[in-house]
Amino acid sequence: MAEKVRMALIGVGAMGKKYAEMITAGQVKGMSLTAVVIRRPELQEWGRNLTNTDGTKPKICADTETLFSSCAEEYDAVLIVTPHKTHPALAEQAFALGKHVMCDKPAGISIGQAVKMSKAAGGAGKIYGMMFHQRLYPKYRKIKELIDGGELGQLSRIMLVNTRYFRTAHYHASGSWRSSWNGEGGGALINQGQHILDIWQWLFGMPEKLYADIPFGKYNEFKVEDEATIQMRYPNNLTAVFMLTTGEAVWEERLEIVGTKGKILLEDDTLHIWRYSMDSREYMKTETVNSRENLKVEEEILTFEKSQEPYPQMLDNFAQAVQENNETLLMAPGKEAANPLMLTNAAYYSAWTGEAVTLPLSPEKYEKALEAQMEKEREK
Repeated sequence: MAEKVRMALIGVGAMGKKYAEMITAGQVKGMSLTAVVIRRPELQEWGRNLTNTDGTKPKICADTETLFSSCAEEYDAVLIVTPHKTHPALAEQAFALGKHVMCDKPAGISIGQAVKMSKAAGGAGKIYGMMFHQRLYPKYRKIKELIDGGELGQLSRIMLVNTRYFRTAHYHASGSWRSSWNGEGGGALINQGQHILDIWQWLFGMPEKLYADIPFGKYNEFKVEDEATIQMRYPNNLTAVFMLTTGEAVWEERLEIVGTKGKILLEDDTLHIWRYSMDSREYMKTETVNSRENLKVEEEILTFEKSQEPYPQMLDNFAQAVQENNETLLMAPGKEAANPLMLTNAAYYSAWTGEAVTLPLSPEKYEKALEAQMEKEREK
């Protein structure tokens, strides 16, 4: 393989263009752009102007069929930045050709698709990564360090509220596939929620069961969700609430994590850490007082500066994994994309049935229920 991983790009919407310009500008040290699929005539000039730092230009392919049939010698890996429903087929085609794959979120729209993509990568022996770039945010890496290091003790309660992704009707109408069962496979959870749910499962793992309250179309006239509240239950009676909305004007990112040895409160980029003088459960059993008067608590406050989104670092990480043929180097392995989709699918199924769902949810059961929702949407 060449010194740099030769990347082919499929999808030249807002994010696809951004990735293309990062790579050609040399922001991704281990990667060059050697092929781009551009269907729309009005984007041809933009594509012709793309030039890597070594002076080479990516080959422009009129469609994915041409990329896979006539241009396969031009690239080592494929970067997929297309609408969600198209991800699985494109990834599987790339793996069948012996190409590595970096996929924008989500892997697909169902847990069954995510599992198939992971199996295809394994069968081909190729590297499969996901663009879950928020795993590189220093605030989340610090929280993971505290949890994994045991500083919070045994976790007992988690609560998340996220209103970061406020979306207008103009946004929802910006693509014919957006905000629909037939086009996107859902709403806020399948789109904006994938990053947050990925961080959630990365930090806390997967629950045993969940129950979702979803007022579909609360702020918009569509069948999918723009708000969702999910209650989760983990082993050892760890309870959790996850709340996401795209309909509230005020930005709020709040994550509260309570353990037996301490507590964390993340508000946007400010992290409060409370550490107890002893494990609170042990304290409750042994202290001869009525409340917390003998429990000492120390507080630490950390503030994280806002910085550029770490997309180049994620692409560099993928390139390194490809060069060394080592999946363990990936910050976000493709096989883990099944977890946020499992949470999403189970939340939808719970909301449709009005019942708690025990995980894992059967892919076949979910896809049958999804098809029923798609049919209702088509009838409208």
